[in-house]
Amino acid sequence: MKFSTETLAEITTLMVSDFERQIREGNKADFSEMEQEMRQVLKEIGKKSLGQMLELQDEKEHGCEKRCDCKGKAKRISRRAAKLMSVFGWIEYRRSYYHCATCGRRWYELDEQQRLRPGRATQGMIRLLGIAGVTVSFEEASRQIAEYLLVEVSVNTIRCETQMLGTHQQKREAEWIRASQDLNELQTRERDRDRRGRIYGSMDGAFVPIGSSWKELKTISWYQARKRYGSEEMRAENIHYYTGLDDAESFGKLVWASAVHHQIDWADELIFVCDGAVWIWKLVSHYFPKAVQIVDWYHASKYLYPIADTLFGAESSAGAEWIVETQDLLWKGQVSTVIQVLEKLILDGRGGPPVHDALTYYTNNQNRMDYAAFREQGFFIGSGTVESACKQIVSMRMKRSGAQWSKTGASATAKARAAWLSNQWDDLLALPLAV
Repeated sequence: MKFSTETLAEITTLMVSDFERQIREGNKADFSEMEQEMRQVLKEIGKKSLGQMLELQDEKEHGCEKRCDCKGKAKRISRRAAKLMSVFGWIEYRRSYYHCATCGRRWYELDEQQRLRPGRATQGMIRLLGIAGVTVSFEEASRQIAEYLLVEVSVNTIRCETQMLGTHQQKREAEWIRASQDLNELQTRERDRDRRGRIYGSMDGAFVPIGSSWKELKTISWYQARKRYGSEEMRAENIHYYTGLDDAESFGKLVWASAVHHQIDWADELIFVCDGAVWIWKLVSHYFPKAVQIVDWYHASKYLYPIADTLFGAESSAGAEWIVETQDLLWKGQVSTVIQVLEKLILDGRGGPPVHDALTYYTNNQNRMDYAAFREQGFFIGSGTVESACKQIVSMRMKRSGAQWSKTGASATAKARAAWLSNQWDDLLALPLAV
C-alpha cells in the first residue's frame, strides 16, 4: 500500500498552512520544538489513520456472511471494538464478529487475516520491541522505545514479545533436530546435494546467572572467512549463531541439526576453530570426524603470559621477550619444542601452576596447533577478526549489570539475540504470533 503524491502534498500543505497561521498570531518556536512537535503530530495521524483504515478494510472485505472452515455459513453477529499497540501507540478499531451455527465456531475474520492480536503488539511493533529487547536490558529497552517512538511500553511487554521470538526460534530448531535424525528426509536431501566450499565452525561456552546459580550457555557459530581486499587479514562473514543451555550431548544435536539445515555437512572443507574445551572436541569428533580441528591461536598463546609473570615478574622486559620468542615457536608450529621448554621448567622447579596448565593444554591439543601448516593452507586460525559468539550473546546481553534470569527466559532471550545477529529476524516474525 502506497499513498499518492497528491495525498502527501495535501497533508504537507495543511500542516505548513497551520504553522503559517501560528506565525501570524505571533507564536514562535525554535527548530528543536518544531521537530519534536512534528513527531507528535505524525504519531497522532498514524494512530487515528491506522484504526480507521482497519475498519474500512473490514467493511469492504467482510460482509454479513462468511464461509466457515466446516463449510457451513457463518453470520456476522456484531462489530466489536479492540485495541492494538502499534508503532504509533495504542490504536482502536472495530471489526466483524462471526458465528457459525453449524460447528459453533466464533471468530474475527479481520484479526485472523491480518494476524492481529487484540490487546497485544502489532507485527511491526514486535519487530522493534524484539530488537530493543535483544540489544539492551528490558528496562533500558523501555526507555529507548519511549525516546525513539514516543510510545510508553512496559518492561514486561518488551520481555514477553522478545522471548516469544526466542520461543519461535526454539520451535524452528526442534524441527531441524527432528529432520536431521529422520533417515528418509536425509536420503531425500542427498538428491539435491550442492557444493558448499570452505566453511568454519566455532563453539564456546559462557556462564549466565540463572536464579541463584550460574549455568553455561553454549554457542555454535557457522561462518565463512576470506581475506580483506588489499590485506592478508582474514575476516569472518555470513555468520549464523545458535545457542543452548543444555548439556553437551543435547547441544550436540542442535549443532548437527543446524549444520544439516545450512548444508554445512556438504562443505568441501569444514574447519573448526575453537578453544581447548574437552566437550567441544568430543562433539566435533562425533558429528564431523573429517573436519580440520584447530585450537584458536589467541587461546593457545594466552597461556604464556602468566608463565612469564611468574618467571620474570609482571610486565617485565625479560618476560615480554620470552613471550615473543615462545609465541614465535607456536606460530611456526613447533609445539613439541614449546612442550620441551615447559617440561624443563617443571624439572627445574620453576613456573608453578601456570606451567603445568600450559603443558597440559598444549599436550592435549598438539595436533590442533600446527599453525604453520594451517596458515599454508589458508585456514583461519584466530579470533582476531571475529568477535566471540559468547561475547556477542552472553557478555553484551545476558550478563548486563543486575541481570537475573529464569532458565526459560534466558534461553528464549539468547536464542532471539542469536537470530537477530544471524539476520534471521524475518524468519521468526513469519511464524504464528502467540495470542
